[in-house]
Amino acid sequence: MKYTSPLYLFSTIIVLSACGGNGGSDNSNDNVISPTVPETQVSLQLTTTDLQINSHEGDALPVSFNGTWSASHLGDKSIYLQLKDETDNYLRSVISEPLQAENFSISTSINSNLQIGKHTSQVSIIACKDSNCEDTYTTSEVAVNIQFNVKAVPEWQTHQANSSHNGYVPIWLNNYNFKKLWEWQRSASGVLAGINSPVAGNGEVYLSTDVYFDEAAVIALDERTGEERWRVSFGSVPSLNPPAINKESLFVATSGHEHTKIWAIDRAEGKLKFQSSFSSQWGNYLAPTVYGEHIYQTGGYYGGHTYAFSNESGISLWSQSQGTTWGMDTAAVNEQHVYVHNGAELSILERSNGQLISKITDPFGNSDYDYHGSPVIGSKNNVLAFSGGSYSGRASSNAEHADDRVISNFDIENQQYLWSSSFAYKTFFAHSNGVIYAGKNDPVALDAIDEVTGKVLWSWVPPATEDTSFHRNVVVTKNAVFVSTNANVYAIDLESKESVWSYNEPGTITISDNRILFLAPGFVESDGSLIAFDLDNL
Repeated sequence: MKYTSPLYLFSTIIVLSACGGNGGSDNSNDNVISPTVPETQVSLQLTTTDLQINSHEGDALPVSFNGTWSASHLGDKSIYLQLKDETDNYLRSVISEPLQAENFSISTSINSNLQIGKHTSQVSIIACKDSNCEDTYTTSEVAVNIQFNVKAVPEWQTHQANSSHNGYVPIWLNNYNFKKLWEWQRSASGVLAGINSPVAGNGEVYLSTDVYFDEAAVIALDERTGEERWRVSFGSVPSLNPPAINKESLFVATSGHEHTKIWAIDRAEGKLKFQSSFSSQWGNYLAPTVYGEHIYQTGGYYGGHTYAFSNESGISLWSQSQGTTWGMDTAAVNEQHVYVHNGAELSILERSNGQLISKITDPFGNSDYDYHGSPVIGSKNNVLAFSGGSYSGRASSNAEHADDRVISNFDIENQQYLWSSSFAYKTFFAHSNGVIYAGKNDPVALDAIDEVTGKVLWSWVPPATEDTSFHRNVVVTKNAVFVSTNANVYAIDLESKESVWSYNEPGTITISDNRILFLAPGFVESDGSLIAFDLDNL
């Protein structure tokens, strides 16, 4: 704490004797000047300069302002800090606790109702004499200019959220008081009664029924009520795979031996737009990947092919016979490349024409089975992927694979293998901010793995005795990671590394652009139900 001791100035008492009358008087007037106490001066010095804050719609993103302070003639007075948004209600106004040390930090959060777009404001911080800030130290005010860049939250489009398949949903969870909204149950009478991994966006969640030579359908449900919006039936087909979406359309593949097709359905009305054929030999697949104007579907007669179609017309653009496996896979796509993994090697394809650019051998890999996964595009011009194939023992597009596998990392620029994880993992892993999140079962723990080195940064162990293994997928947000065990679904806060929410059903996790979490229960195979939770229950 910086302050200087007050100085008290004393005036000399002057006694004046006036003459008059009898030459003197004992009733003279004494003029006494009281001591003057100097005014307290408070100075604030900000180390936080003008800010540019990037957030997503609905985020009450925390923001802190740091600095130092000094005061003269403070005595036993207290100092509180008030933070106010002078331009508009973009930041929440707050008053700090009394200042103690010479450094200060005052924290607030973005208004969660801030609209998509760019906004500018000025934030002022002023020192106050009381906890209600009714009286201020008038010379103490400082200001910071802020620009807010608010983006729309992306839809959950395909396997593990997006074309990178990283399971990352860029939202800040404003609290952990999640509210259960509804439950839905599929009506089924065939060999398989489950549903495939859903996709969601713009107020709807879309699911496809998992079938084996049975009546198949894609169904759109209202994400807040669970009411059916529309349904498209395909009749009896060998297999219906998980769906994918872009802004206008839903894409889903039927597969078997003959008449294997990818279908496009209008999301608004549930009407068929086109169907395009590709080859398959009794394969089941993960959701197709949508990027730009193209759809990418794995397949092939006895595997091995990647197909690209126009997502507007369904016209076949190219096919490549290198790099994929028997099934249960999908391609990862960015602006330049398409990435596929057959369990033994990563193949890099030119996105525009499908030309094979390179293959990188995975030293821990094999191509004995379906792949059961996809490459995951990292943040350092790298790609992460499970090594080796796996199997489920079911002709099903939702059944979980049996094997735990190591995660390998590949350098795309230099086209070389980098490292493999020290442990084997079961879950479809997530990636954000240079960290990989994956659930392992020997020993049982959710690991946070450094993207550069492959080393485990920290681990979380589930608290319940019935949690004996991890399953399905991992999803990460800006401040929490979601994971399923064999018994429960958990949310773990990324700062405290502690569980902050749980629900006593395991299953596959999807999070929509409107912050609705969908749980498809079943840790090895779907039971055909779907449960919705509001993650923004303010």
